[in-house]
Amino acid sequence: MRDSDSASEFPSSRVGPAPLITIVIPTYNLESYIVPCLDSITSQAFQDVEIIAVDGESMDLTRELLEKRMIDEPRLTMMCNGRIGPGVARNIGARKATGSYIWFVDGDDEIAPGCLAEISQRLLAERPDVLLINHAELRDDWALDVGQDDALLRREDSSPFALAGRPWLLDVGLVSWNKIVRREFFESIGAEFVRDWPHEDVPVSCELLLAAQRLSVLSDVCYYHRKHRPGSATGSGPRARHFEVFDTWRLVLERNQARLRHESDGLRMGPEMYQRLFQRSIWHCTTILDTAGYVAKPDRHAFFNQIAALYAEYAPDPNRLPAGFRGVKFWLIARQSYLGFSILDPLNKVRVRLERLVKSDPS
Repeated sequence: MRDSDSASEFPSSRVGPAPLITIVIPTYNLESYIVPCLDSITSQAFQDVEIIAVDGESMDLTRELLEKRMIDEPRLTMMCNGRIGPGVARNIGARKATGSYIWFVDGDDEIAPGCLAEISQRLLAERPDVLLINHAELRDDWALDVGQDDALLRREDSSPFALAGRPWLLDVGLVSWNKIVRREFFESIGAEFVRDWPHEDVPVSCELLLAAQRLSVLSDVCYYHRKHRPGSATGSGPRARHFEVFDTWRLVLERNQARLRHESDGLRMGPEMYQRLFQRSIWHCTTILDTAGYVAKPDRHAFFNQIAALYAEYAPDPNRLPAGFRGVKFWLIARQSYLGFSILDPLNKVRVRLERLVKSDPS
């Protein structure tokens, strides 16, 4: 079902030809962050962008700050709706976009100084379906930490390719903000974010990576992600919020099982790619379980059981375990051993600490 197009719009005064990039920003109660986010965009020398903010009925000053900004910023448009969630907000913004490319930027994050000029050069030179960008983690003290995809992306700065040629890139973060997407491609594959959140961007991220014939990587840091903001969708909300991840991965895996059987929409899915997609789904779920504060202690066993059920339902035949520590986790999940799984991570952390001590001992 498509989302409602009934959002009220506060039109900008932008005139002239369509921009190269449309930046879509979902907002909800971001009064402390939306101004720095907008400043990081509008202060750049590269100006060929439009900005569409889609507000989910903020109860703080977010909407007032956006209205004030629109007075002096003709490239900014604001649309308002009910409490729709970030996925639906992105869908609404994408349908309003006129740019050749769409970049979904979260309103509590920022983009890196000068990145728009560099991004535009790559887009114009290569015309990719999807440009993957590198990011850094923005701490509360404004210091930057290396992003989780840094090592993976820095080995892949190359000409456009399809995912089949670089299947390990399926391990990049399955988030909306690390991909700049050609709008016609986005529309041609019927891409839409799911309504429930968090993890609403997993199905779209997978679909974009799998369907793109021209993927490109920009290894320079272009995005500053605020990972642990109080009140964020991943860090707060209903206690069972992270159980949503199983519905999103079932959507992805069922769709691609059909492709594996050649019963779907023309996008072929080979056994090796499905194996990687399956492993990505299980690893994502275990990462959520292992992240402090995501799954409440009384819910951990139930969450593990959901991972084991996902594993049993969608494991390929034949199934190949990944190497190393990840493979041990998968082996325990396949055997539904919650006890073994629950003690494995603490033991591994002790092992890593001991190895570091040995390496640091000059004797």
